[in-house]
Amino acid sequence: MGSFNKNYRYFKTRALAYYYRYPARVLLLAVGVVSLFLFLFTSTSPQIQQKIISSNYTSWLNNLSQNKKTAPNVDPQQELLDRELAKTNKFREIFKLIEQNKPPVKLDPFEYDESGHDQDTVPTSRRLSAIGSFSHEFVSGVKNAHQNFVKLLPEYDEVMRYRGNGVIILGGGDLSWLALLCTRMFRRMGGSLPVEVMLPRMSDYLQDREICDIYLPQLNAKCVVMTEQLGIKTAEEEELFFTDFNINSNMYRSLALLTSNYQNVLLLESETLLIKSLDESIFTSEPFNSHGLVLWPDFWKRKTSPFWYLAAGLSVDNTLVRDSVIELPESKYVSSSKAESVFPLHDRRGAIPDVSNDSGELMINKKAHWKTMLLALYYNLYGEGYFYPLLVQASSSGEKETFAAAATALKMPYYQTRTATEANGFWYNGEFRGVGMLQFDPTVDFYSLNSFKEKYETNPDKITDQEFKKYLNDAPERKSALFFKVNYPRLLPIELINDGFIVKENGDRIRMFGENDNFGNDLEATLWRIMVDYICYSEVRCSYLDKHFPHDRKSKEAINKYCTDNLKPHLLWLAGNH
Repeated sequence: MGSFNKNYRYFKTRALAYYYRYPARVLLLAVGVVSLFLFLFTSTSPQIQQKIISSNYTSWLNNLSQNKKTAPNVDPQQELLDRELAKTNKFREIFKLIEQNKPPVKLDPFEYDESGHDQDTVPTSRRLSAIGSFSHEFVSGVKNAHQNFVKLLPEYDEVMRYRGNGVIILGGGDLSWLALLCTRMFRRMGGSLPVEVMLPRMSDYLQDREICDIYLPQLNAKCVVMTEQLGIKTAEEEELFFTDFNINSNMYRSLALLTSNYQNVLLLESETLLIKSLDESIFTSEPFNSHGLVLWPDFWKRKTSPFWYLAAGLSVDNTLVRDSVIELPESKYVSSSKAESVFPLHDRRGAIPDVSNDSGELMINKKAHWKTMLLALYYNLYGEGYFYPLLVQASSSGEKETFAAAATALKMPYYQTRTATEANGFWYNGEFRGVGMLQFDPTVDFYSLNSFKEKYETNPDKITDQEFKKYLNDAPERKSALFFKVNYPRLLPIELINDGFIVKENGDRIRMFGENDNFGNDLEATLWRIMVDYICYSEVRCSYLDKHFPHDRKSKEAINKYCTDNLKPHLLWLAGNH
C-alpha cells in the first residue's frame, strides 16, 4: 500500500509539471480524445454502437450479479445499519411533530356531569354538550394544534419497512404472562399467523426472558421491545422518552402498532382469547380488504362531545342517516331544523357512528391507514386533559375511541362490526357476575349485514337496528364468535384463588365461564390445564410468578406446594364438573 501511494504521488507530480510546462500540448491531446469518441458515435452503425454500450454494461451487471456479496462499496451490515438509522430518524420526526403541536390549554381537572351518561336518555347534541365543561380557550387551542398537526402529517415512507400479515399482543409485567396464555390458546384454536408480543421497555424483556426466549419461540412467536424499535439504546434514553411524553398504558396500543414489523396487523390485548380457527384469509376477505381498518363494539352508547367535532374541524349536518349501528337507505333519511335536540348526535351524517369501541381487538393496514395511526397516536399522547375528555366526557381513558375518531377526522374508511358484543359470566347466590365479552367474526358480520339489506331492499321500513338484531338471532350461522375477552378479572390464577373469586370461604368452587355454544369443548378447563402446565410442570419463571414466589432456593418448594394445594385441585374439579 505504501509503494502504491508513493508511485501515485510521483506520477501525479510529473503530470502536473508537464501540464504547467506544455499547456498547449495537453489541450491538443484532450481535443484529440474527444474527436475520437465523436468519430466512433457518428461513423459507426447503430448496431455497432449498441454492441459497444451493451457489452460494457452487460459485463458490469453480470459481474455485479455474480458478486453480490463482494460488490465494491456494498457492506450488508452497513446497509442494515443505514436502514435502521433512517427508520429511527423517521420515528424522531414523528415525535418531534407531535411535540411541536401540543395543545396549549389542559383540563386539569376535567369537570363533567355524571348524570349525562345515563344510557336511557337520547344522546342528542344538546344533551352531550351539557355533560362536559369546555372553555372557548381550550377548544380553540385544541383546534389550532389539531389542524396544524393534520396538515403536517407525513406520507407513508418505505423506510418503515412494514411487511406481511401478523398478530401483535400487548405484554409487559403481568401482561407477559397473559400474552403467553393468549398465544398458546391462539395456536390451540387453530390460529396460524405469526405473533409478536410487544413489550414497552427493555426491562420488560429482561424480567421475562424465559417467556421471550424459550416459550414463545415454541409457538412461532417472539418478543419485540417497542423502545428498541424506536432506536432508543440506553436505559437513560428510555426513561427520558417515557418522561418527556408522559408514556403510560393508554399509549401502548398506538406504540405497539407503530413499532411492530407487520403491515397488516390483528392487535389483541393479552386478555383476548381466540375461540375459533383463524388464518391469513381474514386480511384478504371483506370487510378488511376494502376498509383497511376494522374495529369491534363495546356495550355503551357513544358520548363524544360536539366540541370534539369543532376541534377536529368537522361538520355534522342535520340529517339522520343511521339507526344506531345500521345505515338507513337514502329513502329513509330525515332532516330537521331541530336535529340538535331531537336526533341522536351519532346517528347524524358526519358523526362517528354508534356504539363506542372495545380496546381488546383491532385490525389495520398500516400503510393504507398510516395517517390514521399517527393521528390516533397524537390523540393518545395528548389524551388525558386534552382529547380523552372530548371523546368520552368522563374521567376514564378514551384510548379505545381514538382510532374511530382519527379515521373520521381524516375521512378514511373503517368498518365496525355490527353484531353486538355479548357478556359472559356466572351466577352465584342469585347474582350475575360478568367476567368477559364475546366479539364476533367481522367477515360473517359483513355478509350478514349485506344479506339483511338485500332482503329488505324493497321494504326499507324494516332496515332498523332492532330488525337486524332479530335477523341475526333467527339463524345461528349469521353470527360467529371469534374472540372471548376475559378481563374482569384477568386470568391471574394466584389472585383468582387468594382473593376468593373462584374458591369461596365456605368451600364453594366457581366456574367463571357460563355455558356457551361458541366455547366448544370445556374452554375454562383447557385454560387451567395450560396454566397448571406452565406453573407446575414446566416451572416457567416470569415476573408475574416472581411477585408471589421470589426467585430463590425456597421458591420451587413454595410453588410445588401451591400447585398441590390450590391449582391442581381446581383443575381436577373443573374437569370433573363439566
